[in-house]
Amino acid sequence: MLYRVAPWAILFLSFAILAISYDTIPDEVLIARNLDGSNPTIAPKSLFTVFRVPLIEVVCALVVELMRRKSSRSDSEIHANYRSMWSILLYTVAFKSLFQTFEDVSPKNFSHIFFYITFGVVIIGIILALLKNRKFFSAFSRADWKFSLSEKLVLMFLLVVYLGLAFVPILIFS
Repeated sequence: MLYRVAPWAILFLSFAILAISYDTIPDEVLIARNLDGSNPTIAPKSLFTVFRVPLIEVVCALVVELMRRKSSRSDSEIHANYRSMWSILLYTVAFKSLFQTFEDVSPKNFSHIFFYITFGVVIIGIILALLKNRKFFSAFSRADWKFSLSEKLVLMFLLVVYLGLAFVPILIFS
């Protein structure tokens, strides 16, 4: 049971850290940057710009949770591996959010360290998920990929919210 609650607690921790540190966050907030750090997109500090990244991660976590729950309908080994893969990705999203939060609240001379840690967490999480479930891509029954209308609507809604949170601010502030 703890493994199901822990990633959500980590996501909540991101919000808590940002709320506690809100007054110490600079007046301009990083919205986006290239991998090499060039051409950063900066926006004025507001509740939206400060909490935007954890909000994006909650949307991603909801998608992952929907996929994980969909795979919990069966106890087969393939489905167990599938659930594990989605659990690894859920933890990846949670830790990505946490380390990006540390990047936002850290002094400028340390923030780049958390950027690279975040990047590493994402790469490691994806690799672990793929290694855990390498059989999935060849053995999983594609019939299990069928979604109900309500699942499709939820996924489409989450996609629209994600795109709004992730890309609209970049267009506005660049």
